[in-house]
Amino acid sequence: MRIIFPFIGEPHHIFHALPIAAEMAAMGADVEVAVAGPDHLRILKQIDLVYPGFDPRITLLGQTGPARWLRDAGILRNPRLPILLGALPFLRGFDAIVVPERTTTAIRHFLPRRTRLVFTPHGAGDRAIMLDPRDRHFDFVLVAGKKSEKRLLDAGTIRPGHYAVNGYVKLDLMARLQKSRPPLFDNGKPTVLYAPHFQRALSSWDKFGAAVIDWFAGQDRYNLVVAPHVRLFAEASDSEREAVMERAVPDKILIDLGSDRLFDMSYTGGADIYLGDVSSQVYEFLATPRPCLFLNAHDVDWRGDPDYLFWTLGDVLDDPAGLGAALDAAQVRHKLYSPAQCERLAESIGGDPAGAARRGAEAILRFLAKDG
Repeated sequence: MRIIFPFIGEPHHIFHALPIAAEMAAMGADVEVAVAGPDHLRILKQIDLVYPGFDPRITLLGQTGPARWLRDAGILRNPRLPILLGALPFLRGFDAIVVPERTTTAIRHFLPRRTRLVFTPHGAGDRAIMLDPRDRHFDFVLVAGKKSEKRLLDAGTIRPGHYAVNGYVKLDLMARLQKSRPPLFDNGKPTVLYAPHFQRALSSWDKFGAAVIDWFAGQDRYNLVVAPHVRLFAEASDSEREAVMERAVPDKILIDLGSDRLFDMSYTGGADIYLGDVSSQVYEFLATPRPCLFLNAHDVDWRGDPDYLFWTLGDVLDDPAGLGAALDAAQVRHKLYSPAQCERLAESIGGDPAGAARRGAEAILRFLAKDG
């Protein structure tokens, strides 16, 4: 049985699925990998540190045809659908296709009936984006925790016998990588991670971003890392990026708009306090429970809304003017939220993530063996 792990989306998707491929290969499965560009190849090297014996055949997709033209013309960095359509003859040769994104469901009906489509989600947040009707097109789905399992079952996007709860694969991987990383700053001050979401209608960046950076620039008690979701500035112009980067202050404010550290947990693992809005990165941060603050930039009536469940894990600010007082009180007030953080973490990612990749690999192989 031939199994392919194609990565056509953002490079950070690799962290959520490639460890499963490595575990499958260690169990004797015939596994191959396909990627959409050199950025993906760079991420593969990081995972080599954890799985040095994993040496799959790697195919580079989207190097010809419409996908290549769209890239060269600067229209799209990752033209997912053109990449998939161009790769169809290649993908049709596999018995199972395992992906961490949903665009691949667009080719579901162009695949042989024997080819199984498997989904390994790349997040475990609370927003309704997790309830995507495209999930019904997958033959098998991995689910991080019991919270997601219940919501997906209730929505009818997964069905018994065609999913497994395995934990959060990325945290399984990152716990191993984090051990050798240096601190983000060398000044001994607590570090705050500001991680705004990429969708403008949900993000705090446009309304509060400048005020947040200005507040940190005017004080000397905290360090700040500004690390938005990688897609927030993916299509920004050079001048827009430069205007933000100019706000960085050596040994006080670090701003990162596009490096691999945005998604390799360098920041979520190395910060002391989380400041965000609706990003599921908060659950990566809470792999080790710590103080959290949330910015309500859109006057959301969030209490009792399951899409904002993580806002029950820290104080919520409607105005960045209260940021200083909230930060100063964050460590003391953390005891109010710590039990809920541990509970939500267990619901969202299945508690201790150790072994998540292995459990995912075993579940997929069991399904394929039974289904075949």
